[in-house]
Amino acid sequence: MDIVTTSHRILGEMILPLLIVIAAIWFTVSWKPNAPASTAARLFPILVDLQATLGIIYFVSLIVAGDPDILTFPLLLHPVIGLLAAGFAHMAVKGGPFRSLGRWAALAGLAVLLVMVLGNVLLVRAAA
Repeated sequence: MDIVTTSHRILGEMILPLLIVIAAIWFTVSWKPNAPASTAARLFPILVDLQATLGIIYFVSLIVAGDPDILTFPLLLHPVIGLLAAGFAHMAVKGGPFRSLGRWAALAGLAVLLVMVLGNVLLVRAAA
């Protein structure tokens, strides 16, 4: 279980925020109207899905192990925000609610995703 915990922490705290910033810049610079999705745009949400899956595995393992703190209010929000972030990652890359912004759609969507990810990290750090 240490592998899941460590992978979830490293991916969520260090790698994912950096990838969000890089993806936001890349998708904004390489934007072309009506162009098919690039390989990076197809792979990026999968990384966020991987992070959410690792988190759910860790969360369920803590529940099965009988950790009473995991079901308290701030920590209970962490998996919910993680699942919302995974769904939002798919929408952010495809334009989603920001589609009318054109070139800036991915930047706006990924900025919201970055706030969700960093807020989720701070939520767990504050509760620990």
